[in-house]
Amino acid sequence: MAPRRRTVLAAVSTATASAAAGCADLLADEDDGSGPASDERVATAFVENLANGEFERASERFISREQDRYGDPGRLERLWMGYGAVGGSFEEIADTNVKTGNGASAVDLTLSFARSDHDCRVVVDTDLRIVDCGVTDEYERPSYVDSSAVASEDLTLSADGCSLPGTVTTPVDGDGAPGVVLVHDSGPVTADTARGGTQFFTDLAEGLATQGIATLRYDKRVPACEVTGTEYTLDGVTVDDALVAVERLRSVEGVDSDRIAVVGHGLGGRAAPRIAARDGTLAGVVGLAAPARPFHDLTLAQLEHKVSVGSQEWADLASVYETWTDEIERVRSGEYEADETLLNKPGAFWQSLESYDHLGTAAEIDTPLFFLQGTRDFQVSAADDLARWQSELEGDSSADFETYDGLNHLFMPGVGESVEFAYAVRNNVDEAVVTDLADWIDGL
Repeated sequence: MAPRRRTVLAAVSTATASAAAGCADLLADEDDGSGPASDERVATAFVENLANGEFERASERFISREQDRYGDPGRLERLWMGYGAVGGSFEEIADTNVKTGNGASAVDLTLSFARSDHDCRVVVDTDLRIVDCGVTDEYERPSYVDSSAVASEDLTLSADGCSLPGTVTTPVDGDGAPGVVLVHDSGPVTADTARGGTQFFTDLAEGLATQGIATLRYDKRVPACEVTGTEYTLDGVTVDDALVAVERLRSVEGVDSDRIAVVGHGLGGRAAPRIAARDGTLAGVVGLAAPARPFHDLTLAQLEHKVSVGSQEWADLASVYETWTDEIERVRSGEYEADETLLNKPGAFWQSLESYDHLGTAAEIDTPLFFLQGTRDFQVSAADDLARWQSELEGDSSADFETYDGLNHLFMPGVGESVEFAYAVRNNVDEAVVTDLADWIDGL
């Protein structure tokens, strides 16, 4: 596979402090008799440390002020696990490229794994200490997308004092296409749901358009607009804007306004029954990795996985776990105010979830339902979430369920332990998911 070029994703850091004690020992690793140590050789040795599981040694290469944030051995181990989850076993460093400026060098490395090549950037200061490192993969369209069969048009949704940039993606050939509004997961999410080398909603939109389904995707209110604490509710940041998007999609030329569905991911899937109940005429509801457990319990389970995965403790993550477990207990007991911040979200958000019976709403609406779940998803699970949807909707002939072996929270394939760093490593939504979605929606 030919080496891929990298682009600069962030400015190279400014001049850094002097090297800490022990630098000479580390530089000796690069002194193989072929010449003096260099930023490129430091970056190469660092990657070799990661590949050999020498995470503490890799951590020692960081400048002291960044060691806790970027150089923690636990972080480095999970970073490397993210590469391996997508690429498989590491083979070699296939290429390096150095950009120098502002007192530091950005060393871009192409890493060859058994299944694919991936990119990494290591920032090295003038004292040959590492300042930062991370995944720098660029997104690539999946092979199942036929770009000649897809048309995209940018638009803006005017939603209660907030302008949300969005994109309508339609099949080039055909009229009266079914339509889908894609609804985001929790947290700040853009229309593409871009995370490094992945674009979850782009894959879905263009994959569905290739199979004759139109979509509308848009930037979530957070981060597109400022949302005050008490306005940060499930309706305020998810449901209300989705309803505006549904109405906008109904007016798009070539889209069958009577066959509009919502496809919600994560929190968006949990909210989808409420969107359908408030709209009243949706043709279908899809939950992609839709959580059924109480959201604070789900958050705790996610934290427990993040802390326990791998062999290295990540100090910052352990600290968050200690803080959040106390806050989760407060959410569980209801002992908080609407304007308080708990688990990085206002109390108003937690109150809105508590007052919403997502399972009961799904059972009450007269709308076909489809729930999809990957088995490598550590954020939402088949056993704890999909099974609850199934139990609540048992006997409902209009409810369908599907699981996918080896797919993570983004419905992308991988191996081994599932870690969040893998979401940034170049990957695509599995074609079977897109096909199953297209077939189900086309049958509405």
